[in-house]
Formats: sequence, C-alpha cells, structure tokens
Amino acid sequence: MAVKCEKCDVAETPKVGVSGWFKKELHKAKKGKFLLFLMIPGLIYFIVFHYVPIGGLLIAFKDYSSRLGVLQSPWTDYMGFGHFVRFLNTPDVWRYIWNTIALSLLHIIWLFPLAIILALFINELRSVKFKKVVQTVSYLPHFVSVAAIAGMLTLFLSSQGTPAEAGNYMNEGIINQILLKLGLIKNGISFLDKTEYFRTIYIASDVWQGIGWSAIVYIAALSGVDQELYEAATIDGASRLQKMWHISVQLIKPTIVILLVMQVGKIMSLGSDKALLLQREVTYPKSQILSTYIYNLGIGKGEFDYSAAIGLFNSGINVLLVLIANWVSKKMTDTSLW
Repeated sequence: MAVKCEKCDVAETPKVGVSGWFKKELHKAKKGKFLLFLMIPGLIYFIVFHYVPIGGLLIAFKDYSSRLGVLQSPWTDYMGFGHFVRFLNTPDVWRYIWNTIALSLLHIIWLFPLAIILALFINELRSVKFKKVVQTVSYLPHFVSVAAIAGMLTLFLSSQGTPAEAGNYMNEGIINQILLKLGLIKNGISFLDKTEYFRTIYIASDVWQGIGWSAIVYIAALSGVDQELYEAATIDGASRLQKMWHISVQLIKPTIVILLVMQVGKIMSLGSDKALLLQREVTYPKSQILSTYIYNLGIGKGEFDYSAAIGLFNSGINVLLVLIANWVSKKMTDTSLW
C-alpha cells in the first residue's frame, strides 16, 4: 500500500522488513515447489563435483604427502605460497603461458565470428528442410571424440617424405597426395612434425569440430526475431546483406556480447586432450601449454600439490579476465553478465 509523504506530493512505498521478505519468498517457494524439486539433481551434481572438491585445493599451499593426508601435510615455504613462487620462477613457464594465450585467442578470433556468420547464413536459407540438413551436418563433428580427430589428422597429414618424381604417393597422407599431384610441393611434408604448422592444425580442427555447435545459440536467438522487421526492410529496398547486418546482428548483439565475455573467461583453461595427442617432441616450443604441463606434472610425476597450485593460478587469472571483460562490456554496450 502506498503511503503519501506529508512533506511532498510523491507517494512512497513502505520498506519491507526481513520477515516480510522471508514470507514472500517462502510463499513463492511453496507455489513453485514442483519446479524446485526438478532442481535437486542439478544441485546435487554441483555440490558433489564442484563444491566439495574445493576443499582439496588446500594441497596447493602444502607439501602434500599421501601418507599424512591433506590436513596433516606441512605448509610450503613463503607462508604457503611456495608452489606459486616455484611456478613463476620456472624458466619456461612464460612460454607455456604465451602458448596457452595464443591458442585461446586464435580460437576466439577464428571460431567466434565464423560461428556467427554460419548462423546468419543458415537463418537466410528459405527451405526449412535444407536448413535443418545444413544445421545437422555442421554440428555433427562436435560429437566426434578428440582422440578420433587426432587420429584422422595423423592419417591426413602424415608423410614418408616421398619426392614428387616418384609418381607413387600411396604411402603419403591425403593432404600430401593432393599437394604432390598438384605440384605444390617437391617432397612429402610431415606437417605434425613441423613446429610452425602446429597452431594452424590445432585451430583448423577446432573450427571444423566446433563451428556448427557454437552456431546453435545464435540460430536459436535469430529464430525469435520478428519477421515483420525483415518485411519492412524489404519494402524499404534493403538487400539481404543489409538486413543481416542492420536487423539480425543488431538484435542478437546481447547474445554475442555475453558469449564473448564467457569465452574471454576461458582463455587460460585450454584443454590438454588435443594438444597432448597432436604434439611431438620437436613441436614443444609451440605445443606445450599450461594444461599439458599440469598433466605431465600431476599424472606423469605425481606432483599433485604443485599441479594443483598451477591450476588454481589459472582459475584466478580466468576470474580476473571475466571481471575485466564484463566491466568493459557493461561500459561499452550496456550488456553484461551481471
């Protein structure tokens, strides 16, 4: 109930106390109790697999011993930050960090805009059946395992070094066979053994595997656009490209910004699976990233405390990047995660 202020003509709404707020929320909970029950499996999953393991991060600050356990293990030097000091003083650590950032940025630069472009072109298809076929074919590679993709790349890009004069290229990978027959190279090239090709191969396979899946969100956002806007633009003489830019892109801009902010928050969290499967000893200068470094330390050498410290460092950097990206987005576009 509105109460009129005696000193002014503006109606004021009385403040609701804690008890009033609690009663209101309890009433809402009772009203939607069946929906709340549906949340229980998800809550259990996050509690068991995301919140309970947080306690294990304590080993990042300790000289962990499996015999003593997490709580009884002694603290490291530098008031528990010994592993972090060791990590930052490792000679090659900045190269690993740069390799991680470079691959992540290339992933965003290529996959992010290409997914938007694919969604825009799929949205422009007039045949509903053909649109569904294109969308299905584009996101099917997402369900191919990383191990299978690494095996395919090994077969396609392998080489025995066959010279072009030999004429028989059957022992070469498919890519080398094509290049040799076209006369573009003189000898077969083992692309996976070349440091300069690693990032190109990694990102190209990422784009092939993820472009269709990434486009799904934008296609869903475009499906909600009012068709009358396109009809009005057609009457005004706008071309299809103009309608895509001035209507489609502008209306899904909030979705683009939110997903971009989320991608920035994953820069330091590049997975180790594909890098481990594709890297060779000669390509370590470009293929050794933080996640593979953590894997080699944690699984290979059993340094669980040190690898946990590096993982915590990565998570802290990601949180900082999300905060910065969200602040910039809010200032420039008025769109943000919170």
